Amino acid sequence: MQNDNLDYNELKKRGFLKPRHPGFVTLRTSMLFGNYSFAQLSALGRIAEKYAQGYTHLTVRQGIEIPFIRIEDIELVEKELKEANIRPGTSGPRLRPITACPGSNWCKQGLIDTFGLVKRLEQSGIYCGMELPHKLKIALSGCPNSCTRVQFSDIGVFGKAQTSGLERKMGFGVFAGGCGGRDFRIGFEIDKIFSEDGVVLFIEKVIDFYLNNGKPRQRLGVLIENFGKNKFLEKVL
Repeated sequence: MQNDNLDYNELKKRGFLKPRHPGFVTLRTSMLFGNYSFAQLSALGRIAEKYAQGYTHLTVRQGIEIPFIRIEDIELVEKELKEANIRPGTSGPRLRPITACPGSNWCKQGLIDTFGLVKRLEQSGIYCGMELPHKLKIALSGCPNSCTRVQFSDIGVFGKAQTSGLERKMGFGVFAGGCGGRDFRIGFEIDKIFSEDGVVLFIEKVIDFYLNNGKPRQRLGVLIENFGKNKFLEKVL
């Protein structure tokens, strides 16, 4: 594979990013809710030793990167990733890996099953790497402590208690329109507590809205501002 023939946009879809060093790429991997098995961690260690400089990097979106992979070794690395059942990450105008704290799976503060929600979203067709007008990030937090910073994601979901009389149910609070970066935005909280079915449907509608109305390189929060917050809520609620 020659450097001058590389399609870096295509490589991004396969999890390989262009670094500052010529002749190399950075591999980005992603597993559901950041959970890698011992076998997968071992495989990444072997890949780092064999094809790179022997170390890995933990990303802020709960993935693992390996820098300094030689361009000519890309296909060999992909073969080993497939054998270890390790998913590639992504970059560019696509859905990033959905980040999730442990939620009720083992955190004593967790009110909702964040891992189960990630699985449901993927089953509904909302998966890492899906093509969008621009990058979009979804974060899930098991409780209002918001360890995953849901307020600064395009879509942020957190566990929230709903009290009605003597009954106390666990529901899902939602933020929309946030983002980090140089021009950061704090998302707005929607005045509604969702069921699990309801929050999945809401996210599906938001992504459909973004696909149908978003312009290239336009973040969701900017689109909502231009479209009008109330009109946006009418579309997705």
